[in-house]
Amino acid sequence: MTTSALRLRFALDPLIAEAKRRARQRRTLVLLAAVVAVAAAAVLATELRGPVAITPVPARLSVLAVVQDSGALGPKGGRALFHLRCDPAGGNVAEPAKACAAIAAQPSLVTDPKTSLNSTPTTGFPPPIWYITITGRLDGKPVHFSGEAPWSTQIALIGKLGLAGAHGQPLHLQPLRRRFVGLNQTRTFAPGVLRPGDRVTCRVHHSYRGPLLAMGVPVQRGVGPYEDSSTPGLMAIQVRANGAVVASCLARSRMPLDKRGRTIVPPDWPP
Repeated sequence: MTTSALRLRFALDPLIAEAKRRARQRRTLVLLAAVVAVAAAAVLATELRGPVAITPVPARLSVLAVVQDSGALGPKGGRALFHLRCDPAGGNVAEPAKACAAIAAQPSLVTDPKTSLNSTPTTGFPPPIWYITITGRLDGKPVHFSGEAPWSTQIALIGKLGLAGAHGQPLHLQPLRRRFVGLNQTRTFAPGVLRPGDRVTCRVHHSYRGPLLAMGVPVQRGVGPYEDSSTPGLMAIQVRANGAVVASCLARSRMPLDKRGRTIVPPDWPP
């Protein structure tokens, strides 16, 4: 090999190496571009398909919500009844299909719902406590839940099943059955006349213009007396084992006094 040929070869070697390096870079860039394109196409296809479909679960459920009493400033009784069926979806909740999807994804919403708030309401007043029962069948299995919960869309059972209206109020409130008992009297209502959540009011003198003395019929049997210092007396409602409701009303003037001169519940009351 001549000297000139050797010089030419040594002169070309760096150029060839650089060309090979650039070729490798181009292949790498092309490969990365292909990977990015495939990933973008997969994301786009997922977005076009929407969320992964959840297999519907057959269900036929009833939810009864009863508020017995929420204090002097709140309602004295109330009840709301909801029905939901799934596969196909139907019922009187806000969006049956959405509620069925929520149950299919999380069956514990109705079998063992969480009934406590994660944060304190910003209004400063706690929401009224409702007694909630869930009955029916889910995926061929019986469902029976009973418990108490504040009425708030923060409770998943209420929010995800669409049991509340636009302003958070319970949907499908049923008309209350209303009955009365005279002051210093006890009255028994036959089974079936009053349901849990219905209202009993104590009748006082027509000249009285203060807050009403009233109670919602309780869910549980044997509820103690209710008293508010702004009302004209004391009231108690008891539910017997056969469903009969016993309502008693006692004038404040007939209540005994303690050593400090404050009215107290008589030991033999309610009768």
